[in-house]
Amino acid sequence: MSYSPFQPRVFPIFIYYIFISIFGILVTIKMFLKWKERRVRPPLYLALVFTFLTMSIINLLIGLLEAIITEEFREIYRLSLPLAYVLVIVADIFLFIFASHMTNKGHKAFIPVILIGIILTIILFLPWNWWGFPSEDYAGEVNIRLFSTLSFVLYSNLIYIYIAFICYKIKKNVDDKIMYIGLKLLFYSMISLILLFVMLISDTIMITLGDEGYSVFIYIAWIFGIIFIILSYFSLIMPDWLVKRIKKKYKI
Repeated sequence: MSYSPFQPRVFPIFIYYIFISIFGILVTIKMFLKWKERRVRPPLYLALVFTFLTMSIINLLIGLLEAIITEEFREIYRLSLPLAYVLVIVADIFLFIFASHMTNKGHKAFIPVILIGIILTIILFLPWNWWGFPSEDYAGEVNIRLFSTLSFVLYSNLIYIYIAFICYKIKKNVDDKIMYIGLKLLFYSMISLILLFVMLISDTIMITLGDEGYSVFIYIAWIFGIIFIILSYFSLIMPDWLVKRIKKKYKI
């Protein structure tokens, strides 16, 4: 079994992940405090979404840390890749539950969403994904990595598109402008997540075509991730300045 050498060009993404992790932790703590203050379910579900997304980034951070220390992409790094996707799947499930409570739609889809998530988890951990292996190690072998990633992206994006569609549909019939803006922010947060996964699949396609990975698409992807966290947080916990601006705009 061989290992790919760590490349200095990957180090900036390690620093990038550190800042995103810190941001994610701070927002997650704030959301848990809001849930403790209000004792209603939506803030808890959104806090869990942020928790698992942040854990996904921290997991990738640990994998890269091992690569930096050993100067090779070894076992922890290889494990961190599918595990990061699985943590996002868990976040997707809680996001679906959160959106269902916010819109009162989609409750019948809970079980299918969870079951498909479990099946995807199994697929992502199959050895034929060759996560982190040098391309020469699996040359001529069955390689399902692109299929696994596409399935994961399709699963996630179908959830985001469904939530975005419901938000767009409901907000047209809402008279309360505060709630209207909240649904609008949730809608745009879903668009951000969709774009995040478009960037991730673009990076995977480049790897499949022979690129070494960690392209510019990874940087762009997590910018959309930060935008999602901000917009979804504001959709539920609107700061006073935003509420005042909405009231001023609509003369409430």
